Amino acid sequence: MSNENRYLTLLSDEDVKNVHQAALQVLEEVGLWLPNTEALEILEQGGANVDHEKQVAKYPAAMVEKAIASFPNRFTWHARNPENSIEIGEGNTYFSMPDSALNIIDRNGNRRPGVIKDGEDICRLCDALPNMAVASTGINPPDMPGGLLEAWHTRTMFSCSSKAVFGVSREVDMVLEMAQIVADTCDHLPKGVLPLVAIMNPFSPLHNEEDQLSGMIKYARKGVPVSISPEVQAGATGPATIAGSLAQQTAEFLGHAVLVQCVNPGLGVIYGTVSSAFDMKTLILPYGSPEADILAVGTVQMARYYGVPARNTGGSSDSNRLDMQAGAEAMMSSLIAILAGASFVLHGAGELENTMAVSYEKILVDDDIINMARRFARGMTVDTDNLAVDVIKEVGCGPHGQFLQHPHTFKHFRTEQFMPDFFVRDAYSKWEDKGNKGVEERAADRVAHLLETHEPVPLPEDAQKAIDEIYLAAQKKATE
Repeated sequence: MSNENRYLTLLSDEDVKNVHQAALQVLEEVGLWLPNTEALEILEQGGANVDHEKQVAKYPAAMVEKAIASFPNRFTWHARNPENSIEIGEGNTYFSMPDSALNIIDRNGNRRPGVIKDGEDICRLCDALPNMAVASTGINPPDMPGGLLEAWHTRTMFSCSSKAVFGVSREVDMVLEMAQIVADTCDHLPKGVLPLVAIMNPFSPLHNEEDQLSGMIKYARKGVPVSISPEVQAGATGPATIAGSLAQQTAEFLGHAVLVQCVNPGLGVIYGTVSSAFDMKTLILPYGSPEADILAVGTVQMARYYGVPARNTGGSSDSNRLDMQAGAEAMMSSLIAILAGASFVLHGAGELENTMAVSYEKILVDDDIINMARRFARGMTVDTDNLAVDVIKEVGCGPHGQFLQHPHTFKHFRTEQFMPDFFVRDAYSKWEDKGNKGVEERAADRVAHLLETHEPVPLPEDAQKAIDEIYLAAQKKATE
C-alpha cells in the first residue's frame, strides 16, 4: 500500500449501490418508529408520510436523496484550545476513549466500579496522549443518577481536557449551556459556533426514543453537528446476514440524518456504527468480532458514498483482562479503522469486557497499537530519494558495506521506523537488567508518570466557576 488515499474496501461499487437501494426501500416501505410529536411534524413538513397514531414516518426516496445532497463532506470539530480542533472528513483518523463503561481495572490490577476520580484521570490521560483527539471520561459511575451523570460527563470533559468534546444525548439544554459558557471564552470560534459534536445512537430495529429525538433536534437547531451511530445486533435486532444488517443500519442512519437536515440544512453529520453480530452462545454483542470489523468497513464505504465522515468503534475487546486476546482484537479494529478511512473512532483505547470496563494499562498499550497501525497504513514512498539507488551504489557490494553511518540513514530512519513505547525489542539479558517488566507494568509506570506530571490547560476561572455551578445544581436536584 502506498501513502496515497487508497482505502481498504470489502464492497464493490455495485454492492454499495445495492445497500443504498435496500436502505431506501426500507425507509419508504417500513419507515422509522419515532415517538416524538415534534420530530414527526418536522419530517412531515419535509415530505415524509407520517402516521401520527402509530408514530411512524415513511420516507420517499426523493426526500432522502435531497437530504443526502445537502450533507457536507467535512467540518471542523472545534476544541476550546484551537490547537486541538480537528477536521472531520477524509484524510485523518481521530481516536477517543470509551464513554460509558461501568468498571475500572485500576493500576493495581483491581476490578471495581468506576468513580468520579477515575473519570477525571482518564480524561487527563486523554489530554496527555497525542493519539487521543476527543476528550472522554471513559466511565459511567454506576451510582450516579441521570441528570447528574450528564452534567458530570460534560463538566469533566471541558475541565480536564482542552481537546474536542462530545455532547451526550440527554439533558441537552444543560450540555448546551455549558458549551456556550466555554464558547464565550474562545476568540477563535466563529460566531454562533459551539465547541461540540453530538453523539446519538438510534435503537434497532428502526426506532428511537422521545428524549433522544428531542435532544437531536435541539443540537441541530444550535448548529451542533451530529454523529449518528446505529447499534444493530445481527441476528437479534437486525437480520442475521451482515449485508442485511448493514442495509438496516444505513436506513437508521439516513432516517435520522434526514431529520437533522430538515431542521438545519447543510449541518454536518457523521455516519457511525456500533453494530456487530449477536453471539448466539453467550448472548452478548461482541465488539472484538470479525463481523463488527466487516460492518465497520462497510459503514465507512457507505459514508464515503454519501459524502460524509464515518465513525467506527475500535480498540475494544471482549477479553476480561489485558492479554493476547485483548491485543489481537484491539489491533484488528484499530488498523481496520485507519485503513478503511474512518474519521472518528470512539472506544479507541482502554476498553475490555465487551465495553463494560476500562483498563488504565490498556489505554497506554492501545496508544502504541494505534501508532503501529498508523505506521503500517502510511506505507512507503517510492521516489528517487527513497529508492536510494545512489546510496546503494556508494556503499557497494560485499561484507564490509554498511549503511549505519550514511547521511541517508540519519535523514530517514526516525520517520521510516516505528519505535514502540511499550513493546519489547531488548535482548533477554537487557530486558532482565531493566527489571523484566511486562507490557502491563511498563504501561502502569507510564500512566503514573502522566497523571503525576500532566495538567490540562485550565478553563478561565469565571468559566470554570459557572460550569461548576451548573453541576452543583444538578447534584442538588439529584439528591432532593
